[in-house]
Amino acid sequence: MDINEQNNRQGPLFIALASVCWSFGGLFIKFIPWGAMSIVGIRAVLAALVFVVYRRSFKVEFTVGNVMTAICLSSTTVMYVFANKMTTAAAAILLQFTAPIFIILIYLVFYRKKPTISAVVAVLLTLLGMMLFFAENLDTGAFWGNIMALVSGLSMAGVYVCNKRDDTNPENALFLGFLINSCIGLPFAFAEVTADVTAWVAVIILGVVQVGFAYIFFAKGIKKTSALLACLISAIEPILNPLWVLLAGLAGLLPETEIPGIFALIGGAIILVTVIGYNIWVERTVAKE
Repeated sequence: MDINEQNNRQGPLFIALASVCWSFGGLFIKFIPWGAMSIVGIRAVLAALVFVVYRRSFKVEFTVGNVMTAICLSSTTVMYVFANKMTTAAAAILLQFTAPIFIILIYLVFYRKKPTISAVVAVLLTLLGMMLFFAENLDTGAFWGNIMALVSGLSMAGVYVCNKRDDTNPENALFLGFLINSCIGLPFAFAEVTADVTAWVAVIILGVVQVGFAYIFFAKGIKKTSALLACLISAIEPILNPLWVLLAGLAGLLPETEIPGIFALIGGAIILVTVIGYNIWVERTVAKE
């Protein structure tokens, strides 16, 4: 196996590992009774420490690309945690996974790059899936949780787009994002965190594994993987995320089992299949050129 072939395999593998780590977010957040901002702050501190050990450095470069990426990352994680507190794990992750569709829209609006017919079809199908999701979640809490999940998806799209700037270093940008979340979240943690062993175990797993390790894998993988292929592989996350929550509920570890309704399942399937199918289509089209 030559070096290029090895690199081509390592990149997607790291993205897959990151996606598996991300998928535990919906489950472990359910075990933490603290507010969303407390979770964001403590998790970010732990993730930053993991990055410091990994990088062996506290260095941060304040380029425009790094700052933009960090802000998008901060928004993504904050909105996602709030969404998990206000709606189901399945809704939060599947609506967040509209990020590739927002990428299309960002390139259209800011870069005047017109989408292909396949991209337009993907947007319309995703919108249909979102409407089906809202059909069964019109109560106030679930509705605003879904809105926050969508904002998280938009911010995630920003992370992908900004990471493609020439002045963006993934590791520096991600570390800066953790520092931002630490600053905005820790004040809330000091006011409400308790000596709850279960909650602390859960938040440590979130900080070290679900964020820290995940973004180390992401930073390594995105350097050797195209944005579209990375999006495709990250479909592992929305598939596994609600599965862990469902299994925990069936095992009696959670007070109730989250079983999505029929319209939510159909909507989620449409979103997931559309995003995956669109990415496969684009990858094949590029390969033929």
